[in-house]
Amino acid sequence: MNLVVLEHMLKRGDLRIFTARDGQEAVELVRGHDFALILLDVQMPGLNGYDTARAIKELPRGAGVPIIFVTSIFQDAENVLRGYEVGAVDYLFRPVDAQMLRCKVNVFIDLHRQKHMLETEIAQRRRTEEALRRAEEKFRAIFERSVEGIFQCDMDGTFQEVNPAMARILGYDFPTELVGRPGMLHDILVDEEEHREYLESLLRDGLVANREYQIRRRGGEVIWVSESSRLVEGPDGEKFIEGVLEDTTESKKSVLDLHYRATYDVLTNIPNRLLFFDRLEHGLARAKRYNYGVAVLFLDLDGFKEVNDTYGHRAGDELLLQVAGRLRRRVRASDTLARLGGDEFGVLLERITGLESVVNAAENVIAALSEPFIVGDRELRLGASVGVSLYPENATEASALVSRADSAMYAAKKSGGNRLFFASSLPD
Repeated sequence: MNLVVLEHMLKRGDLRIFTARDGQEAVELVRGHDFALILLDVQMPGLNGYDTARAIKELPRGAGVPIIFVTSIFQDAENVLRGYEVGAVDYLFRPVDAQMLRCKVNVFIDLHRQKHMLETEIAQRRRTEEALRRAEEKFRAIFERSVEGIFQCDMDGTFQEVNPAMARILGYDFPTELVGRPGMLHDILVDEEEHREYLESLLRDGLVANREYQIRRRGGEVIWVSESSRLVEGPDGEKFIEGVLEDTTESKKSVLDLHYRATYDVLTNIPNRLLFFDRLEHGLARAKRYNYGVAVLFLDLDGFKEVNDTYGHRAGDELLLQVAGRLRRRVRASDTLARLGGDEFGVLLERITGLESVVNAAENVIAALSEPFIVGDRELRLGASVGVSLYPENATEASALVSRADSAMYAAKKSGGNRLFFASSLPD
């Protein structure tokens, strides 16, 4: 992140901000100053961020300073874990929300000041018990005021402690409504299998960062959340989970919506060409692994151009919607129906049991479109030319399989249309 931009983002009248152009300069700055917080990029000239953090933690003045990594490149789980292993308290991905970063920085600035105040009180009063009580009150205030949900639960899912933000995220008015209820965590989970996988990772690695999953709030509403948590041990050796939770529903919905728009046809709401090829690639990988057949049906509407030219694009769009609806009802749930473009559709058949099942599927598609369509007050008729290619007989790669089915479809059209043609019957 550009140092000038970062300094401007965090500028506050009562703060003094130091910048370093490389890791070695950062180490030298820590050697001579008492910092409240250090922000590090992973990729820097000379020492990288991890080595810089490790060198800082070895310094008397750096051992207790919290470090936050901010990076745009090293965002995989291995690098996140490496960041925590060298002493980071957080690991943020760019682009970073400016308000969120300021909030996190302000919390650590407050913690630093409170630490200084605590040390002064102890030095002045020599009353360790009183100092600890004051520290507990101050940290409790941060716990209570945090905008992120903070929790501790046992391995059976019973909350031992939650803050008000955590209660609000789950749809409750008070933390006391959650604490102590046996297995409460399991009551809010949507996917128990995902939670089992999470526990396996937590027990194996000791921490899990930026885990995204769904929970059910009080009242039944399902939301998306992001959690970072770690495994801790109690005084008697019992294990607990401590974590931070935030509601990411709105941002997750935006991501899912963008993904849907990229992979589904806007008009018909069935998979588009991109998703069809993606599923075909995965289907072929499974077919190669488990040794079964795959068929691709390439379908072109006979007579659609004339309808479009005669009655206009609006009538054509309505006709395509009806065609997609009929085809959707005729294909199996395990198959993929897609609009490949214009008036062309594709059907992916996996785990085919023989040639007869493919013929039945193709004839079923043709029959689905043989009945007249009603568009407005008009009765319109279409046909369908269908080309079929088979894996592994006709091709073993996705693009070649679709190309062979396309050629077979044109052969069916040249033969009069409204019929089926296999790629195996094409001349070499």
